[in-house]
Amino acid sequence: MLGDDRAAGSLNLGGIANITVWSGAGEIVAYDIGPASALMDRAVAEATGGRERMDADGVRAARGRVDADLLAVLLTEPYYGLLPPKSTGKELFHAGYVRAMVGERDVPLDDLLATLTELTATLVARSCREHGVQRLFVAGGGLRNPALMGRIRALTGPAQVREFDDLGMSAQGKEAYTMAVIGFLTVHGLPATIPSATGAAAGSILGSFTPGAAPLRLPAPARSVPSRITIVAA
Repeated sequence: MLGDDRAAGSLNLGGIANITVWSGAGEIVAYDIGPASALMDRAVAEATGGRERMDADGVRAARGRVDADLLAVLLTEPYYGLLPPKSTGKELFHAGYVRAMVGERDVPLDDLLATLTELTATLVARSCREHGVQRLFVAGGGLRNPALMGRIRALTGPAQVREFDDLGMSAQGKEAYTMAVIGFLTVHGLPATIPSATGAAAGSILGSFTPGAAPLRLPAPARSVPSRITIVAA
C-alpha cells in the first residue's frame, strides 16, 4: 500500500492529534500536532455540568458555526510554531486553557465545538502541506467524528484521506501491534526509536524485563532490524 514515492502520513486522533510522515525517500518524522478531542471533551463536560462527556458523532460541531476571531486567537498558541520533533499533552491543552482562550467572549457551546473542530482540522492540514503528504491514513477516536473527518478531508485536499484499516491493519488493534513489535525489538536487543522522530542522537532500546520465578533467557542480539510486518488473519 505504501510502495510508491508519494509521501504518506499516519494520523492518530486521540486526546492529542499526532502524525507520522513517511516520505518516498524513506525518511520518517513524527510528532504531536496539537489538540484533538482533549479540548472538545473538556468543553462539553464543563458546559453541561458533566451530563455529557463528548460531542457524540460531532453533532454539536456540525450544527455550530466557526467563530473566526476565536479561531485566530487559538492559532496563536506558541507550540504550533515549534519545529518537530516535539510533544505535548493535556498538561497544556486542558479545560482552563479553553476558558483562557475564550476570555470574555460569549460563545455558545455548539459554536465553540465547531471552532475547536476547525482548529484541529486546520493544524492537520498545515502539517500535511508542510510535509507534502499526499495520502493520509487516520486512526483513533476522532475517526468516528464525522464533523471532524469532514473538515480534515476538506482542508487537506487534494491529499487522499483514508481509514487506517485500508492498510490491512485494524485501527483498533494498531497500538497492540505496536507494543508487540516494540517487545520483539527489545527482546532482540534492537532500538525501537528513530532519531528523526525523537530528536535524540541515536535510537534506543525501550522498556525493561522483570523475570519471574525462573531465570530470564534472552536470545542473542539480532544483527539487523526488521523492515516490515506481515499480519495473517486467524
